[in-house]
Amino acid sequence: MKQNLTFWLFQIGIWGSLTLFNLLARGYFTHYKLGELVNSLSLFVALLAASGFLKTFYRDQVSASIPKGVGQAVLGSAAASCIAIFIVGLVLLPNQQYLFGEVGSLPLLQLVASFPTIFIFLLCWSAVYLLLKRQKSLKLAYRREAELRQALASSQMDLLINQLNPHFMFNVINNIRALILEDTNKARDSLAQLSEVLRTTLQTKQDKVWSLPQEIDLTKSFIQLNKLQFERRLRVEWNVSGPTEKWQVPCLALQLLVENAIKHGISALISGGTITINILADDELSIVVINPGNLTPLEGSTSLGITNIKQRLNLLYADSAHFSLTENQNQVTAKIVIKEGP
Repeated sequence: MKQNLTFWLFQIGIWGSLTLFNLLARGYFTHYKLGELVNSLSLFVALLAASGFLKTFYRDQVSASIPKGVGQAVLGSAAASCIAIFIVGLVLLPNQQYLFGEVGSLPLLQLVASFPTIFIFLLCWSAVYLLLKRQKSLKLAYRREAELRQALASSQMDLLINQLNPHFMFNVINNIRALILEDTNKARDSLAQLSEVLRTTLQTKQDKVWSLPQEIDLTKSFIQLNKLQFERRLRVEWNVSGPTEKWQVPCLALQLLVENAIKHGISALISGGTITINILADDELSIVVINPGNLTPLEGSTSLGITNIKQRLNLLYADSAHFSLTENQNQVTAKIVIKEGP
């Protein structure tokens, strides 16, 4: 609201000054001709309308390409000039006799001849407006990047605790220790998986995003480690389609969703259940994790993982990503949709 008010005050100041200069140049204050006053005021209103049109036209257009930006400015200025001339003509042409004392084709020709002048004014306006808009977008991007770094730094401990908390580590190590006496090969493989999960988790300190295949591989290792504890109670169904390699995702995002599904779904059921993971990589990326259970929080749960995902998606993608957590018929569905990369 405040930004809109400031914008229109600036427009009134800019075009008002131009109108005053136009009146002075025409000598209005020496002969006070009504036609000159109406002509200048109608041009003032027309330029205000043109500014409003250009503001709307440029709303979502901040091009990184200079040629494309110039093209947008020329196209927008030309369209706005036509609108301005139409508004002035709408006021002047039907009232020629009253304003100028005669009716003829001269006012129409003058309107057409004024197109280049109005176009140049609006093109200069567009250049300044787009430059300021671009600077504002860059400033916002830098601030978002700084917020992301700060958020990642402040939440790093929460991330590590949430990904591999001491309770989980205790269970995994105990299960591997018991497995050594039963199946040394499987115990060795489990240690390798644990080592990989630890290494990868610590590596994410350096990255905010990584490839979707990396995230899938980490999640599969995480699931295998959890199967040491839950055994047949934990079943996982994967449905992956599309070119996953072209997508970058927040580090540990899928792993967090699966951990949440195990913690709040599988572990709460005596017979366990099946976690379904659906990943569709197309024009947009859809990651869906479905588990049996409900959204009633467990005692002592802080929902750090879900909160962390929401914050990072917002910082990385803003409105280009969406997270939802819903329950339907004793099935909890966590869904991440990413429309474009960060």
